[in-house]
This record gives sequence, structure tokens and C-alpha cells, in this order.
Amino acid sequence: MNDTIVKLKTVADLQTESAKFFIDAYQRGYRWTENEVRDLLDDIREFSHVKRPDDGTFYCLQPIIVTKAEDGVSWKVIDGQQRLTTLFLIYSFYWIAESPFMRGNLPFSLSYSNKPKLQECLLQFTEKSYSSSETVEREMAGYESDIDCYYVLEAYKSICDFFQKLVRDPNTKNEITDMKKIFDTNMKIIWYEITNCDVSMEVSIFSKINMGKIALTNAELIKALLLKSDGNDSEILASTQMNIAVKWDEIEAQLSEEDFWSFLVNEKREDTSYATRIDFIFHVMARELNEGILSEANKAYPNEESYTVSESVNRDKFSFYVFSNYMRLLQRHPDVYQTEGQNYVENIWDGICEYYRMFKDWYRNVSWYHMIGFLVETSSKNYIDQILELSRLYRKDSEKSGEGHKEHFENELRRAIILEVFEADAVDKEKCLEFIAALDYAKKPEDIRKTLLLYNIAYLESCEENGRFPFEKYKDEKVFWDLEHINAVADTRPDDDRRDSEDNPRLQWLQKALSIPDIEKIKTVDGREVQLLIQSIITNKYYLSKYQPNTRDFTQVYDAVISYFSETSETDNSIGNLTLLDGGTNRSYKNDVFPLKRRTILKKTMSDVFIPLCTRKVFMKGFAESGDLLKWRVPDKKAYINDIHECICKYLRLEEKSHES
Repeated sequence: MNDTIVKLKTVADLQTESAKFFIDAYQRGYRWTENEVRDLLDDIREFSHVKRPDDGTFYCLQPIIVTKAEDGVSWKVIDGQQRLTTLFLIYSFYWIAESPFMRGNLPFSLSYSNKPKLQECLLQFTEKSYSSSETVEREMAGYESDIDCYYVLEAYKSICDFFQKLVRDPNTKNEITDMKKIFDTNMKIIWYEITNCDVSMEVSIFSKINMGKIALTNAELIKALLLKSDGNDSEILASTQMNIAVKWDEIEAQLSEEDFWSFLVNEKREDTSYATRIDFIFHVMARELNEGILSEANKAYPNEESYTVSESVNRDKFSFYVFSNYMRLLQRHPDVYQTEGQNYVENIWDGICEYYRMFKDWYRNVSWYHMIGFLVETSSKNYIDQILELSRLYRKDSEKSGEGHKEHFENELRRAIILEVFEADAVDKEKCLEFIAALDYAKKPEDIRKTLLLYNIAYLESCEENGRFPFEKYKDEKVFWDLEHINAVADTRPDDDRRDSEDNPRLQWLQKALSIPDIEKIKTVDGREVQLLIQSIITNKYYLSKYQPNTRDFTQVYDAVISYFSETSETDNSIGNLTLLDGGTNRSYKNDVFPLKRRTILKKTMSDVFIPLCTRKVFMKGFAESGDLLKWRVPDKKAYINDIHECICKYLRLEEKSHES
């Protein structure tokens, strides 16, 4: 049976172990170019600039997958040949740069199956002490006919050029030594060892990796940490690991449900994505461990290797490194950090399950689901910071049982929403109305977007007891949410497109305008009938500026139609004239007047397109009627603003302003 062992190793560890690596014939040759080699060297150099003594940070090298060779001593490399070969070349240069009296052995050896030319080529660098690209190019030209040797030579020349440039500058020559220290002990390799692995299994794993079907994500590496076998493991540990394997699939399945996932995560906003969704739980827990227990352990055990991990330096594998260090802490100090009667795996897994149970609790409570979903979507904080903050609020006073704890948490959620929306701790009904009335699309559109999202959530809860706002649709990566003017405004006039074609935007607008109710009643400022003028413009193609300077007739028609349905040609950027709408629908009708927009929305509600509940209410004229279904008048706007205000005040439980006597 195959098993995996995962740990962190440094090059110094490999040297201590006298590691020998073997690259089998089924693998392709070395193919790193100057770009990849320089990227690694630049990364290590940059890291050496920011690394401080004893700060515990390290540089992350991607996983190397190995299994024991048939001799029981060497390691067969299944994945990681490119990284290991590049490291071997870098250490060859360092070895040559050392004084002959100070030279030891290279930290590890490399051998290749059926590639004697490449093996010979690698040995030449150290045997002949080649340390400049010019010498390599002159003395080793005979190897370039072999494709593997060609890439190795080019890589080694890049390494020589990189270090020689540092040496020539007195201000940077010491950086070579600084980088060597990083390579030796502050660069950590994820060592992924597969046991009981025969050749057919090796080839299968190698093929899957190179086809993109296997990726050692944080989740896979943490799973290997928790499920690795140990000759000293107890039966209890084995039982725990069996339970983990079953529960793992349950957690991943729950997180794969889009409505559950979308209220917790805001990948689009933070440009964050997870290879597997359980990685999200690991990320949150890793942040809390790193900032809490591991940070405290650094102070408690100053003589031990640092337990904390720099997320900025090790972003890709941050969670794995944290869990690896946490496991090391639990194993070294079980009496301090482990719950009595638990093994270290149980301790870690219980923490993971506690997060999962908490997220499920949030989801089951519809009010919490809405409040947390709103905060994750709108918060000015990084959403992982927001989830961490909420998880701490949830656990605060958690010893209170039942309703006391729930009420406290819900109050804290409301407080967080008030702070996010109004940027103030204390808000009453009057201040809420002042805030809503002052909102202006031209100044702070994001405040309007937040307010309208909150309004939609609050309205939904008020009219549907168990209704859930569909965050999965609101966060659909294919959809961008626009703030739509209910009445079209003059500055959204269709572009002056000179194309003489059916998809000319001004022509399309004119054709739709002919179907507007009351079109026969509308006149331009100089008294011309709009309906007849539209027909003339279409017939004579006066919507094209090349036939009529500035398309004066089209402009007059557009302004007359907009003014007729909105009572004014002035742009109204207040929240009373704005609603939430998906970008696709919005772009298709942003220049349309109210009756045409209303027709479009009514049609869309019969399809699968998600139209927020309050947007539907606007175009259904579900507020105080102004007596005209074709127009969005001042009374409609006032009733709409009043409904937003009342709904949000009720939802956030805002009180009347208190007057001191």
C-alpha cells in the first residue's frame, strides 16, 4: 500500500544526510531557460535583502516528489528534476568560488539514467573549476550538440553571469555570501515522499503531474501531514486518521455547494482562488494559528527554530508551512498545547472541524447568513481578515449557552454592518435618512452599491421568512453589477458611431423609440413632433454625423424623450433614481426610457437572469403610485427612498434620535 510522508527540508539537511538523487529514463531532460534560473536567483537575492536574523522567515521552494531507489539509499526523483538540477549548478559555482583548502563536498549528488553525456557535462564544471560564462562557452562547446547538455550549459552560464556581476560591484559583492546563507538554511523544500512505490506507479504519478492532474496544493500537503503513518503510531491515531479521510470528503462536498461557498468567500474581489475549497478553511485557521499560538510559542521558546511563517514571502504554501510548524510545536510540547487524552493529529483535526461547524452554524441561521454574506462582499478589509474577525466575535462569550450567545453575536454583526455602511459606530434613524439622501452616484458610487445590496437583503428578510439572498448569483464571475439609472440621463446618449449598419447604436435607439408609448405626444424644444422627426432621421440617416454636423436633430429628439419621461433633462444621480442591475442587462438598455426598461425587466424576470427583488419592485411600480405606469416621477422617488430608509432601519434596529430634556 502506498503512503506519503511530507516534511520540510533545507539544503543543509540534504548535506547532512549525504543525499543522492537519481533521475530515471522516463523523465524528460533538463529544460529550464535563463528566465527560470534568473527568477530563482532574483527571488533569493531579494529575500536576502529583507531577511532579518532570527525572524523565522524562509523562502518556499516548490515540492520535490521522491521515492526510495532500489538500493535503499538513493532517492528517485518523480517530480522536481528542474529545481534540483538548478540547485546543483548553483552549488557547483559556490564550490568553485571557495578556497581549495576550504572545499567540502557538494550538498547532494545527481545521477541520470542513460545520459552519460549529461553526467560528464555536470562533472566538468567542478573538475575544471569553470566559473565564468566565457570559459564555459569556449571550453565546453563540444557538449552543445546534446540537447540536455545545451540547456545545462545555458543555465550554468546564466548563473556565472549573475554572480560575476555582483562580484564586480563593491557594493554588492557581499551579497553572494548572504545568498549562500539563504540557500543553505532559509530556503525550505517541501519533501513529498511516496513509500512502497514501484516503477509503474512512479511513471503513472509522473504522467499525471505533467498532465496537470496532480497538484500538490496546500490541502494535499496538509492531508499528507495528517495521514502519514509512523511505526510508533497508536491504534487511536490510526482510527483518527480513518475518520479524517471520511470527514474530509464531507467538508469538501459542503463547500462545493455554491450557496454555502459564496456567502463566505469573495475570490473575485481579492483575486484569490483555492485549488480545492477545503484550502479556504486551512487558510483561515493558518492565519489564526500564525498570529496566535505560533507567535506566542516564539516568545516562549526563543532558542527553538521560529514557528511563525511570513505569508507575504510564502504565499503559495503558507497554510502548509503553518500546519507543519504547528505539528512540530505539538509534538515537542504536548503537555502545553495538546488537550489531555488527544494525540497531535486529533488536536489539529478538531480545530479544522471547529471551523467547519462554525461555518455551518452561520449558514443555517438565515439572518447570520445574510449579514456575514453582506460583510464579506462589501467590507473594506481583506475578506480573510473579515472572516477571522467574525470567527473571533462568534467565539467570544461562547460559554454563554443558547440564545444569549446567539443574540450577542447577532448584535455584533449589526454593529459591524453599521460601521461598514455609515462609517460610524452610533447611527439613529435620522442620521440614516441623512446618509441615504446625501448619496450621489457621481461622488461615491460604492456607497450606493452597498446601500442597495443591504436594502435588497433587508427587504427579502422582511417579506420571506426563510428566503435567502443568492450570493452565488450576485458573485457570478460572468456578471458585473451596475448601478442603473431608473430614468435615463442625458449623458448616457448613444455614441456617435459612423458605421452605416443595422447595429449602429443611435439607429437602434431610434427604432426602439418608435415603440415608446406616448411617442406621438412628445415634441422637441422648437415644437417639432418627435415621432415624425425620428422617421425622417432614420430615412435620411441623419443619425450619422458625416451626413449632418453634430447630428443636431438626433440630439434634440433624444433630449426631448428623456425630458418627457423624467420631467427634466437634469442628471439625477441620487439613490432615488438608481437601482442594482447586472451589467449585461444594463448595457442592453441603459439609454432606454422608463417604459422600455420596465418592459425589458418584466421579460427578464420570466427567464433565468437574476433580477434583485427591489429592482423588480421599482419597475413594477410597487411603491406609492404617481398615477402613471409609464413614468418614474418625483413621488415615486420619494416613496422609494422612504422604503429604503424604513427597511434598513428596521433591519439594523436603528432607534429614533434621542432628545435630552
